[in-house]
Amino acid sequence: MYTFWIYTSPWPYESMLLKNGVAVRSNLFIQFLADIKYIILFYVLGDFVTTYHALDYGLEENPFLLILMNEFGIWSMLIMKILFIGIIYWYYLTLMSTESLWKTQLWFASRSTVNMVGIFLVVNNLLVIFSKCSLVQILGITPY
Repeated sequence: MYTFWIYTSPWPYESMLLKNGVAVRSNLFIQFLADIKYIILFYVLGDFVTTYHALDYGLEENPFLLILMNEFGIWSMLIMKILFIGIIYWYYLTLMSTESLWKTQLWFASRSTVNMVGIFLVVNNLLVIFSKCSLVQILGITPY
């Protein structure tokens, strides 16, 4: 029979699970990475790889990224995405340290929104690669 106790560390972002006297650390960063796996897949990696290939068929539509990539190269976009993940981590830590009853729903809504943006960007870039026009052009938001 196993006995479990939860020990909360004085440092707010780490807790320990004691299992028969053996401490097992439960780090919030590991939980964060598990929560954002689809953000990393679609928003960071998917968008970066498809943008890299789509630039052969057109220009970057985002004026900020266009200037950044013209000045510093395509890798600057990846650095900006990693900085954005840092901002999301700060938001996650801030949200999880509150006593709000809505923190789980807010975190789910926030990461789902970024996931959907990532999926939209990947689909848009794939359309540029394979059909030579973007999703925003098909929807009539920008002209052909």
